[in-house]
Amino acid sequence: MTIRTLGLEKGGQTYLLRYQVGLEDEVVEEVMRMADDHSLDFDWMDAATMSFQVTHLAAEDCLGEIEQDKLATD
Repeated sequence: MTIRTLGLEKGGQTYLLRYQVGLEDEVVEEVMRMADDHSLDFDWMDAATMSFQVTHLAAEDCLGEIEQDKLATD
């Protein structure tokens, strides 16, 4: 089980998200809820930034698996 940690510092606050690989959809949904919560200093640009990080890491994982499969079949 791989655990990822994402962080964003803004306005003296640090927002940390820890999640298990495979739960990226849930993380993006949580980031969207955070952006919609007016009690947080976390806006839609912050949500977009963190969502991009989640999808970027997921894409790297997929590419790594493709490369491993390729090496195994060569």
